[in-house]
Amino acid sequence: MASQLFPGTIEDDAAPSGLHSPRWLVDELLREQQRITPVEEFAAWHEAAADLPIARGPGADPSRRYRDLIPVGLPGDGEQFAFEVDLDACSGCKACVTACHNLNDLEVGETWRAVGLLHGGSAQAPAIQHVTTACHHCVDPACLKGCPVDAYDKDPITGIVRHLDDQCIGCQYCTFMCPYDVPKYSRRLGIVRKCDMCRTRLAVGEAPACVQSCPNAAIRIAIVNRQEAVESAEANAFLPGAPEPGCTLPTTIYKTHRPLPRNMLPADYFAAAPQHAHWPLILMLVLTQMSVGALVTGLSFAGGGNVFHAAATLATGLLGITASTLHLGRPRYAFRAIIAWRRSWLSREIIAFGLYAVLAIAYAAAVVCSDADVDTATGTATRSALAIAAAAVGLYGVFCSSMIYAVTQRPFWRFPRTAAKFFLSAAVLGLPIALVGALFGPNGVDTSRAFSLLAAIVAAGATKLALDASILISLRSRSNTSLRRTALLLTGELSRWSKHRFAWGAAGIVLPGLVYLVHSQSPTPALATSQVVASVAAGWLAAFIGELCERYLFFAAVVAPKMPGAPSA
Repeated sequence: MASQLFPGTIEDDAAPSGLHSPRWLVDELLREQQRITPVEEFAAWHEAAADLPIARGPGADPSRRYRDLIPVGLPGDGEQFAFEVDLDACSGCKACVTACHNLNDLEVGETWRAVGLLHGGSAQAPAIQHVTTACHHCVDPACLKGCPVDAYDKDPITGIVRHLDDQCIGCQYCTFMCPYDVPKYSRRLGIVRKCDMCRTRLAVGEAPACVQSCPNAAIRIAIVNRQEAVESAEANAFLPGAPEPGCTLPTTIYKTHRPLPRNMLPADYFAAAPQHAHWPLILMLVLTQMSVGALVTGLSFAGGGNVFHAAATLATGLLGITASTLHLGRPRYAFRAIIAWRRSWLSREIIAFGLYAVLAIAYAAAVVCSDADVDTATGTATRSALAIAAAAVGLYGVFCSSMIYAVTQRPFWRFPRTAAKFFLSAAVLGLPIALVGALFGPNGVDTSRAFSLLAAIVAAGATKLALDASILISLRSRSNTSLRRTALLLTGELSRWSKHRFAWGAAGIVLPGLVYLVHSQSPTPALATSQVVASVAAGWLAAFIGELCERYLFFAAVVAPKMPGAPSA
């Protein structure tokens, strides 16, 4: 009679016939551990391959060692190298991440390859899928199109998108442009760096670090047809949970023999964390828009033409341009930023505001000359021409600033919203300067013009606050869109900044609004310069603080597109 097995034991089939001996489950697990692992199997395969007579001298064929990992030859016409990922083989071990980090001598926290997680399915049949990601070496790389210094190029033969470290000035604009969060900024070096598919290894027949280190051979280098990559992007055949491929036409191939559930989502899909604020850019945007707004509104409503107006316009503009250089990792090479003016909006913005600064200086000098009683008919015409030219170039500069962020494909930064924000900021901050300029104009106080400016200040401020509050409508969305996540950040982790933004913005409306209401109801409307200046100055300061808070939220609350990530800790 066979003995009954205890819980936690299994029957030993190897026992002699008629005998049944218990075998503990832990013993079987220990035996399983002693069997060769995928890592050991991979190492043994390489050790055996090393004994083969290959790649020893000129003309030797190194492809025998890596025949399953990299192509034998170079891509042909219309083709390029690309990563091919076997999702069925990826176990999420992150050996590829470690190898990439060590071979490229990356800094702590700097990663060129990452491993994310997709999950979905149902309670009865849950599904998870590990995903290893790196640069996709796109057919139409956004990083290359946006770089103002041509620090990227795409090899015409291999298709590899590489970063030219020596050319980079550390503006970090490519980190905004790439929808896959590929370029990484190194504060120590002051430049951006990224995966180049270990091109120096490929050139001598060696597999990239991530390919060679994967114990399951889940990553390899393949040759793809670029037109097929375009067609795949049009069909949105890329990877669940990844950004839309139509923007850059990525070439990475993700393959699987298992049908993935339609509800597969990144493990970090519902996570939203504040982004880096970029304070130099905050100051640059607010100050340059203030300068342009003061010049344009001063010419339109107050006639301009006095030293205060010209000096305020010039000072704020120059401060904003100077602040922008603090954002560069290598500011001594800032002169390179105009190189890519044909395709980069950042280059166009830099050229526009550089020319604006020159025209603003010339305009201020013309105003000073006219104030010194050396004005002539020719001088007046020159001053007017300089003011109009500076205003036109400044407005184009604000437009370029809007396009810089609109082309990044981030919903919170879409052109209509961003352009409205930037031009309204110019009005909110420029109108008070124009009003004070009118009060100190050569003809004294123009009451009707001052009342018009006060009304315009209130209208612009109220419109800007309404625009900023409109994002909260996204909270009603049933889908967890990027705009909804932005709204959740504004009412959650960034709620303190949101409260400050609306409180200071409201104060910037109320103070000049009270002056308007009090004086406009008088039987004989009149404005005392000291009262108006004090109220307008206090309102302008409140509005300025509010705009700084708004621009902080513009950067911190945006939800950047990225490849599927890991669950948040």
